[in-house]
Amino acid sequence: MIGGKPQYLHQTTYGNAGGIHTAKPMFVMKNNGIYRSEYHPEGKSEAALYNVRGNHVFAAGAHPNGPSLNAVYEIRGDKMHTTTHHPEHSPNSHVFTLKPHA
Repeated sequence: MIGGKPQYLHQTTYGNAGGIHTAKPMFVMKNNGIYRSEYHPEGKSEAALYNVRGNHVFAAGAHPNGPSLNAVYEIRGDKMHTTTHHPEHSPNSHVFTLKPHA
C-alpha cells in the first residue's frame, strides 16, 4: 500500500484475468494482502490471494495454486511485474498498474 491507502490493480494488457480486459480494477491491495475486487469475473474475495512483503508478492493459501515460497510479482513504483518464478514471466513489461482509487 502506498501511503496506507488501498491500491487498485488495473490490467495493463489484454488477456489478463481469465481472458477479459476492463477499465475496472481486478484486484485490490490492502492490509498486506491482494484480494479479488468486486469487478473480478469470479467476484470479490474475502481471503487474500497474495501476501505482500515489502515490494515482493507471494501467492497465499487462498490462491488457486496454493501458496508460493518465492515471490511471483515485484512492485516497482506504481507497476507490478512478474518475477522469474511466475509461469508467464515477461521481463520487458508489467502486468498491473497500481492506482489509489477504483
